[in-house]
Amino acid sequence: MDKRVSRKYFNDKAERWDESIRNNDAKKLGALADRLSIPEQAWILDVGTGTGVFLPYLKEKVNHNSRVICMDFAFNMLVQAKSKNGFGSVHYVCAEIESLRFSPDLFDVVMCYSTFPHFHDKPRALLTIHQLLKPGGSLYIGHTASRDTINNIHRAIPDFQDHLIPDKREMENLLQKAGFSEFTITELPESYLASARK
Repeated sequence: MDKRVSRKYFNDKAERWDESIRNNDAKKLGALADRLSIPEQAWILDVGTGTGVFLPYLKEKVNHNSRVICMDFAFNMLVQAKSKNGFGSVHYVCAEIESLRFSPDLFDVVMCYSTFPHFHDKPRALLTIHQLLKPGGSLYIGHTASRDTINNIHRAIPDFQDHLIPDKREMENLLQKAGFSEFTITELPESYLASARK
């Protein structure tokens, strides 16, 4: 898995991403958001924001005193997200989750919508997320398609064959090794949601 190839892929496709993305169905996005337990006042880290498809659903769940940090390693994706979601209390950071530097125990929620398969070092990414979450904070890894569907799509893309969602046992092992507890993984025909608490 080459980071440079991944970054170029997403930067090159950013401007037209929303025209081709399969997982931007408003009904499915809303249903996924309804399954998230997010405090009304919260600091949220949206990892792999992309073009900001899920951002409005996060914003709906919190009040004006909340902060949302949108992070992506593809700068052009963030440009698209910011052009659509320019509301206050949202900040944009171009970085990789594996090396993101914020104060520890800062966030109430970390959301990874349709991005976890693209983490280049999943164990390190989860360790970083664990450090960034407040005690009792929640991690959500969500998709509006099944694990098999996502994995089959990625296997068909050159250079993305290893951008996969791990099976349930492997994901539980990754979460446990990163220090998470109370994790649940729900695989449905049209969605995937892994949640964990620090």
